[in-house]
Amino acid sequence: MFECYENVALYRLILLLCLCQVACSSKTQLYDEPRLPANVKPFHYDIRLLTHLESSAHPSYNGFVRISIHAQKTTNQVVLHVGRVLIEAKKIRLFGGTSNYRLIYVRFIKDREYMVVAFNQSLLMGKSYVLSIEFGRSMSTDERDGYFIRHYVHSKTSEKIWYSVSHFNRNWIRNTMPSFDEPSLKATFNVTMGHHKRFQSYSNMHIQAVQPNREIQDYVWSVHEVTPLIPTHLLALSVNNFNCRYSQAASTNPVRFRTCAQSADVRETSFAAQMAPQILEFLDSLLQVALPLEKIDQLVVDDFPAAATENFGLVVYSSTQLLLREDGPMNKEKVEALELISYEMAHVWFGNLLGMDLNSDIWLTEGLAGYFKSLAMDHLQSGMGRRILLRYRESSIMYESQVGGISLVPPSSVATPNEEKQLYQKATSLIYMLIGFLGNETFYDGLRRHMWQNSFGSSTPELFWRSLQLASEREAALAKNWDVKSIMDTWTMQDGYPLVTVIRNGSEVFLTQRHALNRSSSQLWWIPLTYLIEGGSFSKNLEPRAWLSADSHSIKLNAIVPPNQWILLNLRAVGYYRVNYDEHTWQLLATTLFDDFRSINVLNRAQIVSDILFLWNQELLTWSTAFNVLKYIINEDEYEPLVAFVVGVTNGFCGISTESSFSIAKWLGIAAKWYAEFISYTFDKFVVQDPSQNLNSLDYPD
Repeated sequence: MFECYENVALYRLILLLCLCQVACSSKTQLYDEPRLPANVKPFHYDIRLLTHLESSAHPSYNGFVRISIHAQKTTNQVVLHVGRVLIEAKKIRLFGGTSNYRLIYVRFIKDREYMVVAFNQSLLMGKSYVLSIEFGRSMSTDERDGYFIRHYVHSKTSEKIWYSVSHFNRNWIRNTMPSFDEPSLKATFNVTMGHHKRFQSYSNMHIQAVQPNREIQDYVWSVHEVTPLIPTHLLALSVNNFNCRYSQAASTNPVRFRTCAQSADVRETSFAAQMAPQILEFLDSLLQVALPLEKIDQLVVDDFPAAATENFGLVVYSSTQLLLREDGPMNKEKVEALELISYEMAHVWFGNLLGMDLNSDIWLTEGLAGYFKSLAMDHLQSGMGRRILLRYRESSIMYESQVGGISLVPPSSVATPNEEKQLYQKATSLIYMLIGFLGNETFYDGLRRHMWQNSFGSSTPELFWRSLQLASEREAALAKNWDVKSIMDTWTMQDGYPLVTVIRNGSEVFLTQRHALNRSSSQLWWIPLTYLIEGGSFSKNLEPRAWLSADSHSIKLNAIVPPNQWILLNLRAVGYYRVNYDEHTWQLLATTLFDDFRSINVLNRAQIVSDILFLWNQELLTWSTAFNVLKYIINEDEYEPLVAFVVGVTNGFCGISTESSFSIAKWLGIAAKWYAEFISYTFDKFVVQDPSQNLNSLDYPD
């Protein structure tokens, strides 16, 4: 009997130990959510980084970071990002208050790229602390390391000269150093770069002091000024021995430029050194949002993993994109370089000054940067802005036709740079449409106020729409039963785009909408409608004369259109939608195009060409109707409609990618003689011939 009680007691003891084990393990369960916990928030990084480049066999770096954090909740754990970088776990320290914090454990969650650090005492809510971590690694040419090496060959000695550069593309800084690597977790950065004295250090801010390294002979410490609040991916680092050209922008706060490259290439940086300050000046006068910048360095790097980066105060370009002399006429290479520089200068405001809370919302700042790039290009090269905006619209609308549609919110899964590019081009096209129905005055009022309130902070599309809504109410630009967010949500949260169909009954005009790419879809949009009746004049005012509602498939226009006159929708092709007319209106438009095509705005001619090819390809109209509309193209001499024709044929009928179609159009634009022959040949093959023939391939003439 006693033995039985003894066994029961033993079982109870074992059960109690098991329960304790479960309880203890539950307390130490590792954090495994997709976003960092909100228990601490960083506000300053003190970085000391020593880069060794003198040995080409063993380039490396090591250093430490002291991250100042504020406890949002009481916790004994700190979770931050760590990727492909080595951490001195035993040397991790936490300082703050009067407590003597002792490290309990360090755990790494590889799938999330998290490092979980636990201490013997809790960080108290409302208190600030400093987390000190030592790190380092060998360096390679792999750009995914975030901080990597490149080299050039000295023109006289044939010696390989190595240098370092960073590209913290979204999530790559965690491969360089431990950090809280989310765009909403902005902080200030105090960067001190250690290097051999024959090199120089570049970062986001000026160097305020160069101090000797008392431990390593011939090494120095370059101490940079503290940055304003920026996200981790905008931090930039480089150690090199480049030569530089100097220039200055006469903006509200003068900004000094250094444009730097290896010594053999520095003469060919003159174009970028001359044009970047001019673009910054133009955007500064247009936006009227002061920049807290004293300098912008432009580094030109061989084999860079992107065309350029928009880091605050330090822009890095690929040498294949930028090395051009400023003398000589404007050519294709200079126009492309100018477009790239304009894009990166626009990023100073949209991406640097104004950032998003989430990576999934970056389409908004990229869309704004694309739009203001087009304005800068138009300022420098008249007519280039409208070409860029049309190219963006046509490229993204055709890409959507290929893949069945893309949405911005939630973002489509982005697998390739081209898919990401199409996403941003759609965003720019939607921003352009938004400005069209709001008007410039309302848009700039809302934009400036939003940037004044959110500079170096975090924003969201919802906050941006709210700023524009308040501006529209101040200007009384919208009817009170509409709001900007409701309108834009139908464009950003739904995939694809609408097809608007014109139906005429005598002098009355009815419009219907449906999904252009999915006939079974029930999606509807708020569509701003601008139109012109034959005999009227094209106005610069793009304020909508009517709206198609997201609550209704159709609307009757409050307009009388004589049966013998056409009506033209979507003036200047600002709206992100296609238009199909009734047979009679197509014939009226075809007659006008053939007799006097210049009486129709060039952008609307481009849209007509693009739409007619799409509709024909989708079997929504007959080939004879398409023939009558397109036959005028033989006489067309403007860039936009011709590009729309070439891209529509090569992409829509030949299956050539959107990107390749624009490359073909660009090449033909250079070879003007062959352009005319291509137009004539493709017109004969695709328009005059019966479309029932096989149109899967295009046989180019000898």
